[in-house]
Amino acid sequence: MKTTSGQTGYITANTDYVGNTYYQTTPKKITVINAKGINAYRKVNLTSKVRHYRKGTVLKIKAVKQHGITTRLILTNGTYITANKTLVLKK
Repeated sequence: MKTTSGQTGYITANTDYVGNTYYQTTPKKITVINAKGINAYRKVNLTSKVRHYRKGTVLKIKAVKQHGITTRLILTNGTYITANKTLVLKK
């Protein structure tokens, strides 16, 4: 395979080289790293928006809940946020 930048290589799905996009275990705290921030929701399917958290905000996590093939983080106030590693970072 050749990329648009001219590099060659191959694509793998080997678990030794590929990581999860979402946190699977409960981190104690997370930091919002998305430039536009993230929203907190009342429901696990991320509906009923409650509030917005800006980039750099540190949040305490109570648990991780499975939703389909993804996971959600439950905050100590009972609201749900995404567990996507490109939007939040384990502290």
